[in-house]
Amino acid sequence: MKNFMKATAAMMLFMVMVFALGCGKEDNPNNGGNNGGGNGGSVAASIPVVETSPVREITETSAIGSGVVTSDGGGSIIERGVCWSTQNNPIVSGNHVLAYQSIGAGTFDGCKMFDLEPNTTYYVRAYAINSKGVGYGNEVNFTTLSGGGGGGGGGVGVNVPEGAIGGIYSVSAMDKVYFSQGNLQYQASTNTWRFAEKQYYTIGENNDNISSTYSGWIDLFGWGTSGYNNKYPYMTSINESDYGDGDNNISDTQYDWGVYNKISNGGNEAGLWRALTWSEWDYLFNTRNTSSGIRFAKARVNGVNGVILVPDDWNETTFSLNDTNKCHVGYSSNVVGLMFWKDVIEPAGAVFLPASGERSGTYVNDVGSLGHYWSVSYYDSDRAFCLYFSGSNLDPHFDDPGLSPSQYNSRFWGFSVRLVSSAQ
Repeated sequence: MKNFMKATAAMMLFMVMVFALGCGKEDNPNNGGNNGGGNGGSVAASIPVVETSPVREITETSAIGSGVVTSDGGGSIIERGVCWSTQNNPIVSGNHVLAYQSIGAGTFDGCKMFDLEPNTTYYVRAYAINSKGVGYGNEVNFTTLSGGGGGGGGGVGVNVPEGAIGGIYSVSAMDKVYFSQGNLQYQASTNTWRFAEKQYYTIGENNDNISSTYSGWIDLFGWGTSGYNNKYPYMTSINESDYGDGDNNISDTQYDWGVYNKISNGGNEAGLWRALTWSEWDYLFNTRNTSSGIRFAKARVNGVNGVILVPDDWNETTFSLNDTNKCHVGYSSNVVGLMFWKDVIEPAGAVFLPASGERSGTYVNDVGSLGHYWSVSYYDSDRAFCLYFSGSNLDPHFDDPGLSPSQYNSRFWGFSVRLVSSAQ
């Protein structure tokens, strides 16, 4: 029995030694090297190998980072991007942003670092994550521009008015504008106007609660219903002649929602905003020159269908948009998650026009499938021009010159209103 116990103990000691010799050192998540290996010819996954590319498009408050995943370490890359800090060796648990194509090996780009301080040195490392852990690339550094500096990419203006998106948009050969931060909204019980807090916010079916005492918000309005001359924003008449100002445009008049009203989160003074003319909508989508050649793209942002407009000096490396400047494509051409919209695309000055539907009297329909945006241009005593888009169409038909570049509708329809402010 004693000999048997000795033999058993010896065997257990031998097995422990073999196990210990077969174990490798734990991978360092801050090390970009490949520590893969194993016994019996099998290869265990290791952390990815990454290279950090030089930072570019540096401004006072932003810059673009990129990198290359040269090895996935034998495991699928589930996330990749860049991280940054004012200290050496930034890590992903601090400031970081994903690439717009955030999985897989190879080159990745479009990592916009934002909310940076002017005239400050930052340290950057590209990173990639697989099932084994985080692999970091080499560290690079850059210094943001000092106050008042320029620096390209993204079209973001310097003196952006309260309530506006930072991108600058040409609406004629001479005029440039900022767009409001969201569609116009109104609360009858307090007679308050505001912009939607997010560009993709819409009121939807609740517009059917429209009344002179309704304490909720509405965002679908008959034409020219600023409140001036008894043309109230809560009007539900389906008589076209009740709206607007006869056979007249309402541009530069009190019938324009932005001219007549104070916008509570848009400077809170009358006359700071206005709606676009039909020719300006036409120019914006069809004629304006942009540095990238891109003007718009159908999209689904945070689950909401609509159209993305990009500013005049949009840099196409900021985010890769599909089917640009095309009207006869679906919203699914570009499916954009909230993080990429909030952290990358919107900070670069992009505008989103959600498909907010339409209202006739107190009946609301096509929310999420159709978008109508009023202009201040009349067509006749019954109708006015508007921008229109659906999941398969957009008027004007800019990519089909054989079709008429016009869209107008009855003035009593409740449509969306998006205001602009001068950028000059």
